[in-house]
Amino acid sequence: MKYLLSLVSLILSLILLEILTRFFIDDGMNYEIEMMKYANELKIISSDNKIGIEHRKNIKGTYMGAEVFLDKDGFRYNSLSQENNKEKILMLGDSMTFGWGAKNTFSDLLNQKIKTHDFLNAGIGNTNTIMQVNNFFKNFSEKYNYKIIILNFFINDFENVEIKEPNFLQKYSYFYTFLNNKLNTILIKFKLKDDWEKFYTNNYLNEKMKNETLNQINKLNNFCLERDIKFIIHNIPELRDLDNYKFREETVIIKNFATSKNILFLNSHNDLQKHDEESLWVTKLDPHANDKAHKIISDYLYKNIKKYLNQN
Repeated sequence: MKYLLSLVSLILSLILLEILTRFFIDDGMNYEIEMMKYANELKIISSDNKIGIEHRKNIKGTYMGAEVFLDKDGFRYNSLSQENNKEKILMLGDSMTFGWGAKNTFSDLLNQKIKTHDFLNAGIGNTNTIMQVNNFFKNFSEKYNYKIIILNFFINDFENVEIKEPNFLQKYSYFYTFLNNKLNTILIKFKLKDDWEKFYTNNYLNEKMKNETLNQINKLNNFCLERDIKFIIHNIPELRDLDNYKFREETVIIKNFATSKNILFLNSHNDLQKHDEESLWVTKLDPHANDKAHKIISDYLYKNIKKYLNQN
């Protein structure tokens, strides 16, 4: 009886903590909880393990204060219709391309500026380049008439992303998600777990992943060459420590590869570096690109791609 009472007490305590987390911690701007919502509501585990994660279709949600609409392809869009015969500019990438926490992504802003073509935002959070390229070839390589394909590369796109079905607590418990994040913070503080800098750098020690990533990029480049599509690699920098950027050597790897294949390589680092870095973040605890950063990136891309679109 004593153990039963203890168990009931524990369960009731956990339920109370869950309720308190949902009412007092979940303000719509907690990064970890919002990511959990995004994963549950907008993403599915793909039946193809090479793709890993796909977006749901024809659905919407709000995360970090930004409303998100996904179309029939799982592409993020605002209000512009893509049901027309315009040539397309495809944006591949991860959460930085998807526009996590941004109301107007750089794809949206380019759509507003360039009326002759449609920009398609195929960015999906928590994916790497291998997953993005495989998703392209399986689901929409032949679906549209592409003028340009831009692979938006972020520092962690060499990461070996392990996809597995979340357990009950990972999927549904706000308290578990909040607590797990706090425990990770403590582990990092006491150097029992890699911090973000070491985590990114270690991704580049995996030669197998690095080579497979470059192979997939080359496959995408060959696809574009065969169809007279302009292929561009755009490096989006980590937005912390822009003045003392720690990943120059890692960026050179992808830049040198692009140069060796005659692929246009763009890097928006210098344009972003002109601004106070925290003014570019979604929140102080979430250094994803905010609306200001997306505007800077869109202006940078416009300057560099307009000549391929006959823009003055």
